[in-house]
Amino acid sequence: MCATLRSVGAMGLAAIAMAGLAPAAGAAGDGTIALELNRLEQRDDTCRLTLLFTNRLDSAVDTLEIETVLFDREKRVERFVVFKSRPLKPGKIRAQQFDLTGLRCDGVGSVLVNDVTACKAGDLDAAGCLARIAPSTRGDVPLVISADDSASADSGNPETE
Repeated sequence: MCATLRSVGAMGLAAIAMAGLAPAAGAAGDGTIALELNRLEQRDDTCRLTLLFTNRLDSAVDTLEIETVLFDREKRVERFVVFKSRPLKPGKIRAQQFDLTGLRCDGVGSVLVNDVTACKAGDLDAAGCLARIAPSTRGDVPLVISADDSASADSGNPETE
């Protein structure tokens, strides 16, 4: 009986812990692909970037490749990077880490979603997926997709056209 109570307790704690990662009420199925810049972590000469992808579409996202531009703190282009998500079922949240060798995390000023280079999600093409990307960030480095996002960010992001 104690083992059963412990299992239920552990499952309950796991559910509570995951509640912070779950999409907000009403967000599931809202027709977006949420992209969160969750963390930047320095590891020797490599900046490890953690992204959370959340599929809020009614169909699976089989392929998603997002071209980004990393800007330094002086708003100069540091580099272009294409991030590839693994497949996402509807309602799925996936964390992925990407190692960027030769990059100092503390030098990253903002990250721009420049384009979607490939997307297979129901009947959506790359342009359709780009229109559904909903960017957010957990830290002090903004993830932006438009000039409106850029203007509302506190750290002065690069303007987009």
